Amino acid sequence: MRRALPTLGLLAVAGCLTTTFASTALAANPLCSALGSQPIVYVENGDTQETLVKRIGAKLANSAQPVRIVYKNKRTCDLAVDIYTPNAMANDAIPIRYIPTTNDTGAVGNDPTWMPLSVAPLCDVGAGTVIGLGIGATFLSSCATVPTNAEVKQFTGPIQSYGFIVPNQSSQIALTAQEGYFAYGFAGATGQAMPWIDQALRYSRGPTASTALTCAAAIGLTRKPLKSTVPVGNTSTEVLNFVATSGTPEATIGLMGTEVYDGARNQVKLLAFKGFGQRFAYYPDASATSFDKKNVRDGHYLPWAPTPYITKVDGTGKATDPNVQRIIDLVLGARTDADVNGIDQVIASGLVPECAMGVTRAFDGGNLSLYAAPEPCACYFEAKAPQSTTRCATCTGTGPCAGGGMCRRGYCEVR
Repeated sequence: MRRALPTLGLLAVAGCLTTTFASTALAANPLCSALGSQPIVYVENGDTQETLVKRIGAKLANSAQPVRIVYKNKRTCDLAVDIYTPNAMANDAIPIRYIPTTNDTGAVGNDPTWMPLSVAPLCDVGAGTVIGLGIGATFLSSCATVPTNAEVKQFTGPIQSYGFIVPNQSSQIALTAQEGYFAYGFAGATGQAMPWIDQALRYSRGPTASTALTCAAAIGLTRKPLKSTVPVGNTSTEVLNFVATSGTPEATIGLMGTEVYDGARNQVKLLAFKGFGQRFAYYPDASATSFDKKNVRDGHYLPWAPTPYITKVDGTGKATDPNVQRIIDLVLGARTDADVNGIDQVIASGLVPECAMGVTRAFDGGNLSLYAAPEPCACYFEAKAPQSTTRCATCTGTGPCAGGGMCRRGYCEVR
């Protein structure tokens, strides 16, 4: 039995979902381009970003200025190649989905019962369909090949944190970076990182997935293949299912985006993480039961990366498609429509807006440095995050607060 690590304010669907999409099944889907008269933005995104895509897509589909999102889950390094090359969106084994409208009874694909937690319906694309936006979930510098294209730009999106999960029946409560290095860095049982010595029970994602890249960097295995079992479909859902249903819980471990974990806390548990040089292990949140991402925001919890929003831009640095720029501006908080608040959707999806961060880094696993957002939103984040509270005073307007700070989004932020 491993000894329990000291901690600081921190320890407090069975089956593999692998589907083969035959050509006959694809032919039965409606054409994405025939969904209605609304403009469509075609998106490729990491599966950790699907919740946000669905949430903001639902708001946009039913807004006063409607935009329909059609999306495809794809691993970060692969979607980056598609945007930079560029490649067209293709009908293949990875399903293409669209966000239904819920208030336009005359539109194709209207579904008044659909919610962002529902499965998005399928559609097919025509030949040459342009991917308007790529949403990755880690630094592209971590990819084996980093594409270049002067017409393509990255915008820094919300912060995505990752972690190591074990079955609820496991007695383990924390993982050190050293243990992760020996468990995932050596084939078979040669690493001797007890109790995770069975490679078949160490689950991971493939080498082009952000989850694997960011977690690998956190345990000192940057650009080295993880010695693990990658599910056939290479998805977060499969990793979750394999870990949750393992018949050998003590020896089982996996990697996961924390926003996926937040929706599956009844199935698995997240290990507190102790990085190289740290004295204690930390959860991404202030405790095992909170959702405030406090330790991500202040630099105590280390496995995280920003999400790059990648698109073709014009000479001014703006997306060539104004609907793509609208999505980016909403997510980054540079714009708030009367019926679409992008920051709210970011927070509800388990991500951290960059304006709520107090630290930053330049590459996966890189050292942290202090970060002061131009227009901070830490108070707003704390007020909106599930089961969270803020000590910040409420206010109105956009001027200085009487007690100090600046009124932003209804709260007295530090400046």
